[in-house]
Amino acid sequence: HPASRLAVGRQPSSPVAAPVVAGAAVLHAVPPGHSRSAAAAVQMKANKDMLELEGVVLEALPNANFRVQLDDTEQVILAHVSGKIRKNYIKILVGDHVTCEISPYDLTKGRITFRRR
Repeated sequence: HPASRLAVGRQPSSPVAAPVVAGAAVLHAVPPGHSRSAAAAVQMKANKDMLELEGVVLEALPNANFRVQLDDTEQVILAHVSGKIRKNYIKILVGDHVTCEISPYDLTKGRITFRRR
């Protein structure tokens, strides 16, 4: 048998276990008695650092970017449209009142998360 000839003179190899990523299974597992929303709430905690400010759209730019003048500080920022607004085909026009999330790391850029009429 050809396979037996290849094994002659070779040390038997030890079984190699598949690599186990400890954190991957823990992050996506939901403990018994808990809902999926409880696991999602853990991921949403990182988003609390964002500043939420109101503003008015001054200019529409390409690629769903807008210049927004903030109400409180009169500062003009560059804001892009959030995924939920894109998904629901909500149109944003010049003059609309919007809510923006701004990162504390770069106060000149933000994300439009809500459009008020």
